[in-house]
Amino acid sequence: MAGEPERHDIIVVGAGMAGLTAALYLARQGVDVLVVSLDLGGQLMEASVIENYPGIEAIKGIDLAQRVEKQARTFGAKFRYGEMITRIEKLEDGSFLLESKRGNKYQADAVILAIGKLPKRMNVPGEEEYDGKGISYCTICDGPLYAGKRTVVVGLGDQGLEAVALLAGLAKKVYYVTPTKLFGDPDLVARVKSAPVVEILENHVPVRVEGDGNRVTALIVKDKNSGEEKRLEVDGIFVELGYVAKTDFVKHLVDLNENGEIIVDHMQRTKTPGLFAAGDVTHIPFKQAVISAGDGAKAALAAFNYLQKRRGKNVEIKGDWKKTGKVKPKVSMRLTLMKRGKK
Repeated sequence: MAGEPERHDIIVVGAGMAGLTAALYLARQGVDVLVVSLDLGGQLMEASVIENYPGIEAIKGIDLAQRVEKQARTFGAKFRYGEMITRIEKLEDGSFLLESKRGNKYQADAVILAIGKLPKRMNVPGEEEYDGKGISYCTICDGPLYAGKRTVVVGLGDQGLEAVALLAGLAKKVYYVTPTKLFGDPDLVARVKSAPVVEILENHVPVRVEGDGNRVTALIVKDKNSGEEKRLEVDGIFVELGYVAKTDFVKHLVDLNENGEIIVDHMQRTKTPGLFAAGDVTHIPFKQAVISAGDGAKAALAAFNYLQKRRGKNVEIKGDWKKTGKVKPKVSMRLTLMKRGKK
């Protein structure tokens, strides 16, 4: 994208539950909103089933994401996938300039950061080269592609165990490389230990990834105690080591906690006016789809109100059903008397 940056009212960075909900709420108000994201769903892609989302008995994470995206598109929200925002600056006129890894530029009056968290990497030679060529960070997404093949999971805790359990029903062989003693949910541990195709390598760490230039062929691992290396010939490597907040690109505009999460107030505002954050990337301790959705809705309403004030309009959104400006809401006489201490 050469020349002038692509202009929108509000840009949402990330298309997980927080970002999708924010886009839905903004689009319903007629805002020109663009969602820029690497993919659809974010960490929702990891959820094989969600059973605690209000109003929905059970649903796959990706199905929930697709539903909300479709709903947002119905009201006019725009989406740009395959883009990673790597730079955000606030300009002298108060707007924001965003630049992607590809060099594409975007400009908006307000920005909502809903980038969630990214999978932790092995940080070994060959990982970058074979990312997407046999290395996956989403077992539930890509596991079915390795049916009848040899695989390895580099993981930790329940996240790693779940990946192994899933692959054990698909693959011909599953190595489980974990840097500690096996731990996690007892039922998961029992399932993994009893699976005939699974070989567990406790206290082992990855050393390097090998391939033929096109695809992964092996993972070299090392015993942390003896230092002995072992070559695992595999067709696929699944990395399930947890997640980390990648917020370095905005640290000049926000306050971060010790985990690199963005600190926000009760309105999802950061320390920079016009810059909001929602979902798992924030310091709010509970990481749940329904909480991310609520955060996204709050960020959208706050961003909409910010946009109106920036444009000199005395209009605010306070509820789903109406806009309020100078007109005061009607209050019943009974409620007024009660407030005065009368019955």
